[in-house]
Amino acid sequence: MKNDKYLPPEPPAFNFASAPTEAQLNYSPPSDSQHEYPPQGCPPQGSPTQGYPPQVYPQQGYPSQGYPQRGYPLQGFPQQVHPQQVYPQQVYPQHTYPPQSFVPPPQTYGPPPAQQLAPHTPQSLPQQNIVLVRPNGCFKRTKINRPQSNVLTAASLIFVTGGINIAWSIGFRHRIYNTASAHVSVAWFIGAIIGAAISSFLPKAIPRKVITLFCSMLVMIGGIVNASTHYNLDAAKANLYLNGIANGLVFAPTLALAGELSVFYMRGKISTSIEQLSFNLGIFLQIVIYSGYSPSSYHSNGFNPELASGIIAAVFGFMGLVFATVLFIESPVDLVASGREQAAMDALRRLQRLVTPSDQTLAQLEEHKRYVAKNESMSREKSFNHAVPALIKLCLLRGLSALSISSFFYEMLYRGDIYDNWTGEYYILFGACRLLGSILASLFVDCLGRKAPILVGLAGSTAFAFVAASQVGLPYGAVEMWLYSFQSFAGVTFTISSAYLSEAYPLKVKQSFISFTFIIEMLVFIVIGTSDLIEVFLYIVGGILMATFVMAIFWMPETRRASLREAQQKFRGFLTCCTNFNDAS
Repeated sequence: MKNDKYLPPEPPAFNFASAPTEAQLNYSPPSDSQHEYPPQGCPPQGSPTQGYPPQVYPQQGYPSQGYPQRGYPLQGFPQQVHPQQVYPQQVYPQHTYPPQSFVPPPQTYGPPPAQQLAPHTPQSLPQQNIVLVRPNGCFKRTKINRPQSNVLTAASLIFVTGGINIAWSIGFRHRIYNTASAHVSVAWFIGAIIGAAISSFLPKAIPRKVITLFCSMLVMIGGIVNASTHYNLDAAKANLYLNGIANGLVFAPTLALAGELSVFYMRGKISTSIEQLSFNLGIFLQIVIYSGYSPSSYHSNGFNPELASGIIAAVFGFMGLVFATVLFIESPVDLVASGREQAAMDALRRLQRLVTPSDQTLAQLEEHKRYVAKNESMSREKSFNHAVPALIKLCLLRGLSALSISSFFYEMLYRGDIYDNWTGEYYILFGACRLLGSILASLFVDCLGRKAPILVGLAGSTAFAFVAASQVGLPYGAVEMWLYSFQSFAGVTFTISSAYLSEAYPLKVKQSFISFTFIIEMLVFIVIGTSDLIEVFLYIVGGILMATFVMAIFWMPETRRASLREAQQKFRGFLTCCTNFNDAS
């Protein structure tokens, strides 16, 4: 410890003469190379012992670098004298504060000077062009968009059972029912009107999936009732009413949904195959059932047409429940309108079997947003006014559709069966021609457009109606071929009306106006079903079809590959340009 250079020197022993004097205790400061740092601000510890001389310790460490220590001269170095800097004294003004009771004088400000500014006109950002691409290849397009048809499978099965009951009501049933009242013949159409009227007032808060499930259940119950009885008029009427209500209730929501979830290049095919093709398939099935039974076995417990049609309805109703539960996807347009854009994006992704949304999915979502925004900007009265021209055109088409498959044609076939001993194949061929026309129209509606098939179908139907009318006085075998040709062209013409129904009406009144169009069609069935056959019936039909053909040239727009927004715009007026034949590219 005595070798520690930082400790002060020890005092000499008591009464020794060798103790150094006070002047000898001045040590030179350490050199700079030693890097010795003195203790910072520590005073000497302890007090001097009594009788000892005062101890003065040398100041160790580095000297101050350029700045003298005020009041204490450096020991062992010549003191540097620095001139004292004199700063002028700053005088701050003294603030006087008013007393607590001071009330400031009132301050009055005049109006600001008027500034002549130019009126601000908000600049709307330019809308981005939406590029929707149509994939190449028919099979590729069908595979990608298969979920869109799967969503509507349950409704398609309901419409097939509706076609079965339409054929039954217009006469393709056992003759024992012909002795019943006319109420039995029109019961299905009355039920369909009731269902359509209810559908037109249903709030949008009710999901379409719930409506489809409920209608499938009605179809299944009606089929079970029909299959479990044998020549029971009350059971037959119950089945007709239940099935009619189900078809009328699901008709408008299904066609509106078909237009909203389909891509622009497949809307026609999906809507026509779901509605008209399904109805005509049901008509064909009932004609086959009607033609295949033996009248002698009807009164036994064996096969009868009502049993077969009841089983088909019960099975299709159950399948509709399953398909609606598993495959149904809500409309992306409704999801956008309710502010659920993320759910709409997911629905569009699932409708095209995509793992993640693509650029086309984003483009479809943007198009749906513009469609909703355009319709939301219109009041209900304005939407009603825009829908009236489309309503008149489509009511005319759907009324003619009912006229072309009414009970009058069954009466002609039935007379040929009586007078010329026709067999069941003649009835089957009649239904097959109607079905063939629907198949052709649904296949080519998105390739050839809407207007061209309608004009061709109307022209052919008009020609064959007049030719068949000229042969009515002859044996009915001469009318046979012309009636088949008439049904083929009628199937082409009126199948296209399904595509128009799915895209013509504004969003706010779409479901109500589709329901009203369906009601007009059912009323035509009722009027003809309660009337007697007249010989000039085909001349009347031919004249109406000819007038419709002329009007369709100027009335019906071409909406092939057009978005819902563009198709709605084309239906606003009564007249369309003749050169607008294939303008939707």
